[in-house]
Amino acid sequence: MALESQPIDGTLARWEEVTAERDDWSALLLGNGLSRSVWDGFGYPSLFDKAGNLTAPDRSLFEALGTRNFERVLGELASAIRIAGALGQEPEPYLARYKSVQLALGRAVQAVHVKRSNIPEGSLETIGKLLQKQEYVFSTNYDLIVYWSMQAVGYNGLCDCFWSEKQSFDRGNSDVPASRTPVFFLHGALHLVVMGSGVTRKLVSRSLETLLDQFGKPLDGDEQVRPLLITEGSAQHKLQGIEGNDYLSHALDQLGKCDLPLVVFGSDLSEQDQHLVDALNRNPTRPIAVSVRKEGRSEKEIRDAKRKIRAGLDAPLFFFDSSTHPLACER
Repeated sequence: MALESQPIDGTLARWEEVTAERDDWSALLLGNGLSRSVWDGFGYPSLFDKAGNLTAPDRSLFEALGTRNFERVLGELASAIRIAGALGQEPEPYLARYKSVQLALGRAVQAVHVKRSNIPEGSLETIGKLLQKQEYVFSTNYDLIVYWSMQAVGYNGLCDCFWSEKQSFDRGNSDVPASRTPVFFLHGALHLVVMGSGVTRKLVSRSLETLLDQFGKPLDGDEQVRPLLITEGSAQHKLQGIEGNDYLSHALDQLGKCDLPLVVFGSDLSEQDQHLVDALNRNPTRPIAVSVRKEGRSEKEIRDAKRKIRAGLDAPLFFFDSSTHPLACER
């Protein structure tokens, strides 16, 4: 029986069975399961909950905006700073809150993120070489695993659309050479920042420690620079953040346009990712192979996981045991 016509049951194919059925998988959509396969510490449920040093005024801002997403709060504060300046008002109260939230974010990330020196270079190279074999790569992870993996293979054959002199994104100059595989960070990442002007830039050749040191500090004299991280919230709130940024909206548009057979690894495409599902459904005839975690799950839990994914996606679906895929690398 062909894999895509199997009933929704409690079994999972191995990855080699999927590739035996068809071998033209040439696009990847990566979720947190990839990062957890490299380091278990990425299993924390909420970056907001890790930010224990948020002050009461800081938390009131999150509550007033109805979000747990740092980028949304920092973006609103940056707008308030600009508006106050334009009206000749004192921006200091907004700037103080901005720096306070920025500092809390930096400390939260520092508390949960692994150091590169603690990850075997071979693991990063394995991921990097697999990325090189794709025609498109999309990542929802804001950690540095994919970025470090690109570095581990010297960016050879890979690109990220940040190629101006200042490593800034220009939608009018975003065409990808045919010889390169583009890697898009759909929810931002720790190495991406938004300048006060709204321009998105990439920080180059910086370690995680250096990136954290940048939080709350000016970049090229810009006090309103902030990391580009769509960390939490509903699909609607995530989409609002994405649509408000040129780079993220371009990345999501590329996911919707990609009609190549695609592998979803490390994401269960939950209701918080409905914006991704909607983008994928723009090509309903394109096959999608979805990894599902088998370890520690009953047949009923596997069946339920498959049913939820099939309910959202219109495409022909293949399901496979995530532990059998090459991206489930040994740490």
